[in-house]
Amino acid sequence: MIPFVGIDDAKIAPFHPYGICVALGFFAGDWAMMRFAVKRGFDRSDFRVCFIFLGVFGWLFAWLVDIVFYHPSHDSGVSIFQGFSSTGAIVGATLGALLWTRYDFRGWKMKKRAEPIAMLPVTEVVMATWPIPFAFGRLGCSLIHDHVGAQVAPGTLSSLVAVAFPRDPTDGIDHMLGPIHIITGGSELRFDLGLLELLILTPLAVGFAMVWNKQVRMGTYTIVASLVYGPFRFVLDFLRPEDGPSGEARQGGLTFAQYFSLAVIALGIGLLIRRRRARSIEPPALTS
Repeated sequence: MIPFVGIDDAKIAPFHPYGICVALGFFAGDWAMMRFAVKRGFDRSDFRVCFIFLGVFGWLFAWLVDIVFYHPSHDSGVSIFQGFSSTGAIVGATLGALLWTRYDFRGWKMKKRAEPIAMLPVTEVVMATWPIPFAFGRLGCSLIHDHVGAQVAPGTLSSLVAVAFPRDPTDGIDHMLGPIHIITGGSELRFDLGLLELLILTPLAVGFAMVWNKQVRMGTYTIVASLVYGPFRFVLDFLRPEDGPSGEARQGGLTFAQYFSLAVIALGIGLLIRRRRARSIEPPALTS
């Protein structure tokens, strides 16, 4: 089992652990994405607009998707801006990138591009660097524990990646390191979905970064990200409660993220099939 780790907000006020992680993710993501975009031949100032669109449209749809699909009826007194959907952010970012490929917004003027930019090269830049800011975001989620999942039986294989949550302030042993509280011996084993997602995003981010300077075929980052993250996120949401503070509504037995994950998996499979077909019709090399 994994110890419960939390941050005492009062000791780092006016900052918040999640806000700090999101800020770090923004700057790390900006550095990585702009660096990789230039390496892939994009104009820096032009792609900067794309990055802004990713953030603005991502934030907007993160909020809209949470409102419409996860929390359609908010209790009185609860802010409608309280929740955000990570998959909604991806949907919004995709739409923002699509708009950028059709229109040039440099110089505060919008004009239609003479030739639209192909979407796959843009997607490759985003997918190659996207796990970095998302990993920072999920680190923040795992520190504030806002995605508490299903309960786990002690002694099972699943308990190795479950967090021992304390049921009250007297439950477990609190080891304090400044504002950091590490509580061992908590009596309620549960999945922390933010932490589980962090455990898959971190190696994905490291693996992608290790091949940034190598030549890879177009579509590789998108295929790998789709076929790794898509199935993982689809399974992960089965561990999410339907009711309670961490509950999320379902449509037809699945969450919005699960339907989106199926689309992501289909994208990865489609690109992989297209690549294999293109390779099969390549003419054989001439020999002298």
